[in-house]
Amino acid sequence: TYNLFWWNLFDKRGGSGRSAGKLIAQTSGPEQYDIMAFQECDDRSRVINDAKLEGLPGEYEALDGGRAVAIAYLKSRWTLQAQGSEDVGEDDQHQHYGKRTAQWVRLQHADGKVVFFMNHHGPLPVGWGGGCTGSAAAYNIMRVIAEHAHRDDSIVLVGDFNAPADSSRIMELDTRLNRVFSGTEMGGVDHIFTNCAADAQGTNLGKGRGEFGSDHDALSVTFKF
Repeated sequence: TYNLFWWNLFDKRGGSGRSAGKLIAQTSGPEQYDIMAFQECDDRSRVINDAKLEGLPGEYEALDGGRAVAIAYLKSRWTLQAQGSEDVGEDDQHQHYGKRTAQWVRLQHADGKVVFFMNHHGPLPVGWGGGCTGSAAAYNIMRVIAEHAHRDDSIVLVGDFNAPADSSRIMELDTRLNRVFSGTEMGGVDHIFTNCAADAQGTNLGKGRGEFGSDHDALSVTFKF
């Protein structure tokens, strides 16, 4: 999961020499990334193309979730079964940019296993509670999962939640899913959850590989389902 800080890294700095693409390509490794989630992503094709120009192997399908979020998956390993997006929160009037969505996909692996993967960019202000920002957003996320995930799916929820671990929305999610890895930037607002935490190993990948990068670290977790 990677918040790309689009207005600054891409609009203002022109991508800083494919900084985000270099990070993705150079950390992919021979195993290759299965599924990637982006927030503050105005052009998903550019991100993937930049990474491919920097050596990212494999063919990825990048899906637009609306509200500047996107999911990309490795086509040689996964087949898309279903997808959708739904608004699950809204910024408070103190820092209002709009509504906040949860994008999801159901992907079937070549071995038959199905993963329900959700990408979320949470409401502002950071850590805010009440209204459509706090635990209400967490309830809505869980409702969308309940409505669209199947009984035997492995569930993975990732994103920039704009909420640290002690916020009401993360504390509520902690009661329902296993939080297996969190970032440290912005007070630790980037998180990865799952319903199956066995053998999950997380890595902080950094902000980019150019002169400038994001203001968030990209996070990676390897699961064994």
